[in-house]
Amino acid sequence: MGNQALYREIAQTVNQTLGRQAITATLIKQTIAEAKKVRQIRGSWGLIRFLENRAERLLSPHEVEKLKQHPRWKELTTRMLEHLAAQRVITPTEALMLKRMVS
Repeated sequence: MGNQALYREIAQTVNQTLGRQAITATLIKQTIAEAKKVRQIRGSWGLIRFLENRAERLLSPHEVEKLKQHPRWKELTTRMLEHLAAQRVITPTEALMLKRMVS
């Protein structure tokens, strides 16, 4: 599956779950590109802060909890973490650690 297909699938699942247009495939692609730069410039803590801020701007705490209850949460999160590692936004070790946290 290509990057765009993964981004579309995640955006569609998020938007259907929340009942509103919260994210797009383009926004996911842009966020990953920005995250790569943030990681290079500010390191892993800067990356964490960047992603937290992005999530807070896009989703309410209630919406985040709603997404966590979705049956495909673990599957899609795992696929995105693997993708982020392949794109060198995070390391494979960080991806593995984060996978364990979401399971």
